[in-house]
Amino acid sequence: MDGGDHSTIECSICCEALSPPISKCTEGHAICSSCQLKLPQDCVIGSLELPQDCVICSLQTIYTCAITLEKVADSAAFPCRNTKYGCRQFLSFSQMRLHESTCDYARFFCPKKGCSFEGSKHKLMLHLAEHYSVLICVFGHDEEISIELCSSRNIMCLLSEDNFLYLIIRKDTALGWAVSVVCIRPPEVSKPELRYELSLKCDREFHLRLETRIESTTLLNGLPEDKRFLLIPAEFCASGCVKLNVCIRKNPV
Repeated sequence: MDGGDHSTIECSICCEALSPPISKCTEGHAICSSCQLKLPQDCVIGSLELPQDCVICSLQTIYTCAITLEKVADSAAFPCRNTKYGCRQFLSFSQMRLHESTCDYARFFCPKKGCSFEGSKHKLMLHLAEHYSVLICVFGHDEEISIELCSSRNIMCLLSEDNFLYLIIRKDTALGWAVSVVCIRPPEVSKPELRYELSLKCDREFHLRLETRIESTTLLNGLPEDKRFLLIPAEFCASGCVKLNVCIRKNPV
C-alpha cells in the first residue's frame, strides 16, 4: 500500500485510514471504529434491531465485521498524520500509534497566555526555556527523581531519554499548591499508557502521595484543567520551595 491507491483502506465517512475494528455494510462500504461509535445505537455491530440505511449508499443494512479489511489495514503502510509538516514515515497502524506519540513533526502550542508560538515538541521545549526560563530535566521512565518546585515558576519540563516530553504544572489554590503532570502529545494517542507518581515527605508523620494516569495535550487551549492533582497544604510550601519526588511509568504498547 506504500505509495499506492489508499482509497480501498480509507473510511467511507471520514476518509481517514481504516484501523481495526472495521465495519462494513452489505454493499461493502467500510467505516472506521470512530465513525462506528457515532452511529445510532440500533445500527451497530451485533444489534438485534431492524436494519437501517447505510450512511453511504442508503441501502438497508446491519454493519458486520470486515475481517479481510482488518487484516489488510494491519499490514498496510500509512503516512504519518504529520506528513504536511515534513514527516516522511510510512508505518503499519499498530506501529503508527507509538510513532505519533513521539513524532518530531507534530504541532504543539505555547501554554502562556498571548503567546502565538506553534511548532514541534522539541522547539516548544526550547521556546519555553529561552523565553520563559522554564527548567528542563532529563530523566528515565520508571526511575524516581527529585525536583524542586518553587513559587516563582508554574511549569517545569521533563524530557525522557526516549523523547517523551512532560510538563509538571503547579497552580496556586486557597489551600496550597495543586501539582499535576501532563504529556505533550496528541490527546487521541492513548498508547503507550502513561502513569505518574508524586510523593512528598512533609515531616516525620505526614507524607503525601498521588499515583494516577497522565493526560495528553497539545496545549492548544493552554494548560489543561486539573482533574487529578497532588494538593500540597499551604503550611508546607510557605517557604516558596518544596522537594518533590516524581516517577513516570510507561506501560508496554
